[in-house]
Amino acid sequence: MRRFTASLSVRLIVWFIVVQSGVSVLAMGLSLFLSRQPGDEYAFAQMRLNALVVGALDEGPDGQLTISDTPALRAFKAQRPEVGIAALRGSSVLPGSSPILAAALGDLGTPRFNSAGFVLTKGPLAGSTVVATSVPSRWGPIVVVGANNLLRVDDVPALLLYMSSYLVQVMGLVMLGAAIVTPFVIRRALRPLNEASLAAEQIDLRRRDLRLPEGKGVPFELAGLVAAINAALARLDEGVGRQQRFAAEVAHELRAPLAILAARIDSQPESETVLGMRRDLERMRTLVDQLLLIASLEAQDIILNEPLDLVALARDVVADCTPVALARRRTLAFGPELVRLEIQGSRRILYGALTNLVENAIRAEPSGGVVEVKVCDSGEILVIDQGKGVAPDDRERIFDPFWRRDDCHPGAGLGLTIVKEAAAAHGGCVSVEETLGGGATFRFRAFPTA
Repeated sequence: MRRFTASLSVRLIVWFIVVQSGVSVLAMGLSLFLSRQPGDEYAFAQMRLNALVVGALDEGPDGQLTISDTPALRAFKAQRPEVGIAALRGSSVLPGSSPILAAALGDLGTPRFNSAGFVLTKGPLAGSTVVATSVPSRWGPIVVVGANNLLRVDDVPALLLYMSSYLVQVMGLVMLGAAIVTPFVIRRALRPLNEASLAAEQIDLRRRDLRLPEGKGVPFELAGLVAAINAALARLDEGVGRQQRFAAEVAHELRAPLAILAARIDSQPESETVLGMRRDLERMRTLVDQLLLIASLEAQDIILNEPLDLVALARDVVADCTPVALARRRTLAFGPELVRLEIQGSRRILYGALTNLVENAIRAEPSGGVVEVKVCDSGEILVIDQGKGVAPDDRERIFDPFWRRDDCHPGAGLGLTIVKEAAAAHGGCVSVEETLGGGATFRFRAFPTA
C-alpha cells in the first residue's frame, strides 16, 4: 500500500481527476451564471416552488386533489405576496391555486404542457414571467406553475439539490474519462524517466561509460537532473579510473623489487630462515599478481573473445590441483555432464578463477575427504566440499576484496573477489550455497544466462 501511495503516477492521476472534476463543476456553475438567458432567474427559482407545492398536495374529503395551506407554503406566500402559484393535473387547475393565475391560465385555454416559460401579455398579470414545470408526485405528474417568482438567496439550496444529480452524472463521466485516459497520458509523459531508470540499472564498475539518456524526449523539468547525474557519473568514472590505474601501477612497480629480493634470497645458504623468506616472498608475489588481475578485470583491459572448451579447462584445473590435494590428503573428483562446452572468453582469467575455487575447497575439505568438480548441462561449474560451509550472513561478503572469516585464514582475501570479477567480465556470475550434508557448493557461470 505504501508503494502504491508513493507512486508519482498514482499521485498525478488522482490529482488530475480531482482537479478536472472541480474545474468541471466550477465551469458549469460559471456557465450558468455568465451565459444565463432571459427568464433563467425565474426558472432557477422554480425548483424550490416545485418542492413546496408537491409537499402541499393533499386529497380532500371528496377525494379531490388540492393545494393545502401548509406552514411552509404559507411562509413562502407571506415572503413573496407578488408570486402567483398554481398546479395542474392534466388540463385541470387544482383547488388552492392563485385565483388570478388560474384565471390567466383559463384565458389561455388551460394549455397542456409539461415544462414551459412564457410572458403573459394581457390581464392583471400582463408582463409577468410564468414558469411551468412537470413534477412527479404520488398522484402522478403534476405541472407546477409560478408567476413573478424571481430567484432569491433562499432558493439556492433547492436549486443545488435539484442539480446535484446532474452534477454527479457529469462528474462521474469526467472521472471515468480521466481514469481511462490519464494513465496513458501520464505513462507516456513519464516514459523518459523510466528509460533513465533502466539505463541507470545497467551502470556498474564494468560499464562506467554508460550515461542516462538526454536530449529529445526528456522533459524540461528532468533535463537538469539528468545532466547533473551524468556529470556526477563522469566524475566518478574519472575517479575510479585513476584509482584503478594507480593500483595497477603500484602492483607493477612492486614486481621489480620482488624480483631483486628473490635473487638475494636465492644467493643465501639454505636454512629455515631462507625457506620462510621464500614462502613470504611467494605470498607477496601472489598478492601482487592478484591486484594486477583485479585491476585489469575492472578496467576491462582483457581480451575475452578467445574460443575455448570449458569442460577441457575444468579438467585441466582439476589435473593441476590434484598434487596439491594429495599433498594435503584430499582427493579431487571430476564429473562432467557433457563432452564439450564451447564459449568465448579468456582462458587465463577463467583458469585462475576456477583454480581459486578448487584450492579454497581443498583447504575447506576435511582430511581424507573428496572435493567434487562438476560441469553441468546448464553450463554451470560446481565446486563442492564437505567442510564447515559458509554462514548465510557471509555468503555475499566472501566475495568482497580483502574479506576473511578470521585472521587465521590464509591468503589476502582476494581469491573469491577474482572469481566474482572473472565471472562478471564474461557476463556470468558466482554464488555459494550449502552442500547437502554440510559444506559449501560454489556455482560458477562464465557466460550470460539464456
